[in-house]
Amino acid sequence: MVFCTTRWIFNWLLLVAGICLVGTSFVLRVPVPKKYQIEDGSKLCLKGTSNVNAFACDCNDQYSQQTLEAETNGGYTRFRNADLFLKSKNFDCHNRKIDGDMQKALQSDKFPLIKVSLTDTWQNAQCLSGGCKDWFEVKANVKIKLTDVTKDEFIIAKAKVLGPNKFQLQGEKALQMSAYGIKPPEAMLGMIKVNDWISFQFDLVVSVSEAQ
Repeated sequence: MVFCTTRWIFNWLLLVAGICLVGTSFVLRVPVPKKYQIEDGSKLCLKGTSNVNAFACDCNDQYSQQTLEAETNGGYTRFRNADLFLKSKNFDCHNRKIDGDMQKALQSDKFPLIKVSLTDTWQNAQCLSGGCKDWFEVKANVKIKLTDVTKDEFIIAKAKVLGPNKFQLQGEKALQMSAYGIKPPEAMLGMIKVNDWISFQFDLVVSVSEAQ
């Protein structure tokens, strides 16, 4: 199964915040408010397989500018209020049957929101001071809530400075649906079965500014 999205963002996308401090030239030990905006053209794909084929879905959520707090010590950053929400009914698979199967699997009537919270990240301290001209690695801890299950997940991504206060973030993360209490969708009386593991791939452009 493949779910591709262009304006999101799965807030799994909270990894976005992991690059919010790039360009900071000093070490922070107190929380500092930051604003960030996920820009048009950003992409997220959720990939998976069934026993017969693959599918493609878009998520049409749009997000306004968000504010969080970040505390940096060397190459380590801790976040507060770095929460994003995705409406589970906003998957558009371009097929009403698949749309219905996904919403049923996600229990969207009972749990309309998917929540992702960024807790902390690790990155090269030199990159935080603007010393990296190419891609650099960002490691992040996040909490993901699907249905009524919340789990800690670890994500490795790469980031790149595009210009003043603008960054690009790319990465991939595999998730097991059953670990979140989600039964993989089935069709044709069980003849078509979606595999339990799915993989999110994201390519995001993010602009960052100081909160007033």
